Amino acid sequence: MAVKKLKTKMNRLEAIAELLEGDELEIEASMKLFEEGMKLINECNADLDTLEGKITIMIDGEEKEFEGSLEV
Repeated sequence: MAVKKLKTKMNRLEAIAELLEGDELEIEASMKLFEEGMKLINECNADLDTLEGKITIMIDGEEKEFEGSLEV
């Protein structure tokens, strides 16, 4: 479930980036989107750290490099 939430957040980040790249938004709207994007970046980083920890634990309790995909 965490992977789906992460993917949703990353999709929203992509949409925000596309909106900010355009020139249709007023400065206030751009700032709100920028703030939302920064919050999402922090959340995604935390989610990735959590997933990395779970992967490490799942591989026989030993720290090994993950060589797969987190796609659902």
